[in-house]
Amino acid sequence: MNKTFNPKIIYLLICFLLSLLISNQYLVKFENNSFKSGDQEYSSIFQEDSLSYIKEAEKIRTDINSGKNFFESGGAYKFSFLYPRIIYFFNKMINDNVIMASEYKIELKNYKLFIFFQISIFLLSLIFLYKVISKILEKGLSLLIVSVLFINPIIFQWHLAFLTESLFLSVLIFSICLLLNSKNFFHFFLLGVLIGVLYMLRTIALLYPIVLIFYLLFQKKNISQKILNSLSLISGLFLILLFIGMQNYKRADVFYFTPLQSKTDLNTYIEPTILIKSKKFTELQAREYLNKKSKIILDNNNFDLTIESEKIQFYNEIQSNSIKTITDNKIIFFKIILKKYAHSLLLNPNQVYFAAKYKTWHEYKNSPEHKFWLKVRFVITPIFFSLFMFGLIFSLRKISFKINILLFFSILYFFFTSCWLGNTRYFIPSIMFMSIYFSLALNKIYELITTKKLN
Repeated sequence: MNKTFNPKIIYLLICFLLSLLISNQYLVKFENNSFKSGDQEYSSIFQEDSLSYIKEAEKIRTDINSGKNFFESGGAYKFSFLYPRIIYFFNKMINDNVIMASEYKIELKNYKLFIFFQISIFLLSLIFLYKVISKILEKGLSLLIVSVLFINPIIFQWHLAFLTESLFLSVLIFSICLLLNSKNFFHFFLLGVLIGVLYMLRTIALLYPIVLIFYLLFQKKNISQKILNSLSLISGLFLILLFIGMQNYKRADVFYFTPLQSKTDLNTYIEPTILIKSKKFTELQAREYLNKKSKIILDNNNFDLTIESEKIQFYNEIQSNSIKTITDNKIIFFKIILKKYAHSLLLNPNQVYFAAKYKTWHEYKNSPEHKFWLKVRFVITPIFFSLFMFGLIFSLRKISFKINILLFFSILYFFFTSCWLGNTRYFIPSIMFMSIYFSLALNKIYELITTKKLN
């Protein structure tokens, strides 16, 4: 009898069963649920950022069908550079009709295939992770870690959405695996390219090399080797940024590699709340006030928003005005940020489900389900964080200091760069790293229980 344990088979089975069961649970019930955006009616699955990705993928498809090559297709860099292109290529393999949907109502078969694609990539990254960490930790503990990462509902739900989280986590795991196995400057160059891919999915990865370079300082190598490895990593990332910048230059006659959407984040997520607090506005009044300010900026500068370069200037002006609002209301801003960070910590295991089930946030907020699950979140959050802290303490004897440095500062990095938006969704990369410590805690509890029984 072959006693060799093959985790790949188990994971593939888990992948198949969970994706089949959960995707059906999430999708079938509200397959026909829709909302209006302009003159078009969309499936509720295509809300917010998802709709932007779908529209950009559709634009890429239309541009290519009209004779443009792939590098000329699509608009300038507004949000995720890579994700709409992945959607386009996936759709191209299935059919060449409207992206993922028929008359912008969800095409369930195509959507499920895309879900399987995202889950499979994540599963593959976990198989690589198992191979890497099983050389550092016991195989049983390594298997527990990757199992928790896969079945954790707080993480798993994002594989079922048209959002960047799933592929971002997968590439992030591949990056960590490569980092732990990098032996020469070429490996670190490839690592930099992978970080560039992360950046093309979500811009929060831009400064993540700081954490990786900090980790490299604790390696047992001479200073010249550490410098060479760090420069190789940065060079790989720079190559991707140069590529994006040149693509944007072709479209907008301006070299830039940060998405336009990021220039309006303060205006969207922070400035309205400041106005509500400082000027006693209602939410509607705050939005109307900001719209008037934007119109004044537009009229005073005669910006033509059909021209990409002038649109960039317009967004720069909006960002400058938002920064001024913040500097004029520092105390209020500080209180808002603290509240948003705190809100991000409140874990939500079914955020994707309710985002697609209800047409609007306000509709969900006033539902009995929201009130029930809010109570559940207040229970699971302290449990998760308690086990995380226990695992963190236990890791001091189980994991090397330099790996703890990598994990702990990765948690802090993604928390502080993302969670000021106040949404649990942006806490997911940190949760992934925290789940490793969560697994260590579970393993220790199991050891204590079994030892007690034996005694």
